[in-house]
Parts: sequence; C-alpha cells; structure tokens
Amino acid sequence: MNFDTQAFLNSALSTAKVIVFTVIPYFLLAELLMYFELMPIIAQVFEPFTNLLNLPPETALALASGVFLNLYAAIAFAAPLGLSVYDWTILGLFLGVLHSIPIESAIMKKLGVDWLHSVGFRLIMAFIVLIPLLIIPTEFLFDNPDHVASALYQTTLTTPDNFTDFILQKSYEAVLLAIEIIILVSLVIFIVTLIKGLKFLQKFDHHLSTIMALITGLLIGITYGAGVLLKEAQYMSKKQILSVCYFLMVAHAIIEDTLLFVFFGADIFLLIGIRLFFALIVFYFISNYYKTTDT
Repeated sequence: MNFDTQAFLNSALSTAKVIVFTVIPYFLLAELLMYFELMPIIAQVFEPFTNLLNLPPETALALASGVFLNLYAAIAFAAPLGLSVYDWTILGLFLGVLHSIPIESAIMKKLGVDWLHSVGFRLIMAFIVLIPLLIIPTEFLFDNPDHVASALYQTTLTTPDNFTDFILQKSYEAVLLAIEIIILVSLVIFIVTLIKGLKFLQKFDHHLSTIMALITGLLIGITYGAGVLLKEAQYMSKKQILSVCYFLMVAHAIIEDTLLFVFFGADIFLLIGIRLFFALIVFYFISNYYKTTDT
C-alpha cells in the first residue's frame, strides 16, 4: 500500500478552508434570519416546494444552497433548525442526488452529458429516490422518525439576553460545528486516500477503465474525482461513459455525502441503500439501451 501523505494533507487543508468559509457564515446567516423572524417569511414563499418533499418550510434555504452551492452550505442552514431523523434522511437523499449543480454539471458536460440532460435527470431522480420514504409508513423504516438528533455543537447554553451575547454564542456554535465537520471530512479523506493507495487499484489497466471510473466516482465523488473520470473516459466507449455518468449522478461520494447527514441523525442504511438501488437500475437500463441501439 502506498499512502500519499502530501495528497492527503493538501486535500484535507483545501477542504477545511472551504468548510470554514462556507459553514460559519451560512450558519450565522440562518441564525440571524431566525433571530429577526425573517425565516418564516422566506419559508412561506418556498412552502409548496418543501411540501412536495414532506419537509418543514424552513429547510428551503438549505435546499437551495445545497443545490446551487455545496452540501456544506446546506448543512450550515439546516443545522440550527432542529430537524428530525426523518427530515435529515429526506434532505440527505434529495441533496445527495441534486447538489453542486453548476460545478458537477460542467464536469458532466466534459464527459459528454450536456447541461439540460444532466440537470433534468438529477432533478427527476432526486424526487424518485424519495418515493420509498414518501409512500412507506415511517414506522416501518425508522425506530423513532420524529426524534431530533442533536448535533454535537448544540449545548445547554443559556438563551442570550442581548444581541451581542447572541452573536458571540452563535459564533461559538458555528466555529464548533465547522471543526466537527472538518474532523469528519478529514477522516473520510484519510480513508479515501488509503483506498487509492491499495496496490490492486494501482494495477488497473485501461481495460478496466469503466470499473475504475465507477469506483472513483462512488467513493470520491464527481468533483474530486473529475481528473480520474476524464482520464479514464478516453479509454471507454460512449455507452460505457454514459452508463457511468448516469450511475454517478444518482450515487457518488457515497461515504462523505452520507456521513455529513448521518452526523445529524439521518439513517445511513436508507441513504446508501436507496441511492445505490436506483443507481444500479439506471446503469442497467442505460447499458441495455445502448446494447440494442448499437446492434
């Protein structure tokens, strides 16, 4: 095994920087919106959409920031809301499929899937993966779906008496939350770096490019794995590229994305199992479609 320490440190530090500059300001913004009682106004505008997802209206900003920015911003907006295990699982499934659209759609375009198809497909699949949670009674899926799983940053601090105390307390909570997410993500990066250093992966030749691309995207994600995906795509057929792309648009970064929401109480088995189930179905249909059209 070859563990690339420098690569791990570079990735961990660059990710930590993104987390700090994303989580802290958005967390504070969410708290300020609630402090000045502006959150209900925003929530009311987006209520029809959040109702479709069976989520509280207050999650609108978390959804929007996750879709257009990244999951760290979504977590920052959602963390102060006191969401239940069920809410976090819904949020994790939806945003697990539909997040970081501007960046990841650009990568998909380089791989041969245009913006309209990739965004449209991910939007549709983001709703489809929720079907089991929306139609199956929650008591069959969760032991206690309404339980509010407190994140570690939530403490028994007293209610602030004035705005200055409020800012100080929430700044402390924001920094603590950012540190906790950095530790979690750094652990994931460490594990992924270990996996990448495994000798059997390094022995993959280009005859196994499809498998390598799937493994890379599934473990690392579309954004961080873009270099490998683009490199391996040179040795893949159009059918193989599209099969991999559509699979990964449903299930990618399965470790990091999942643990971010599990940290707040989401069900890990539902998040991984449902996304993989639908991703495999998509992979099967894409592969078989191009089999029939190529012959």
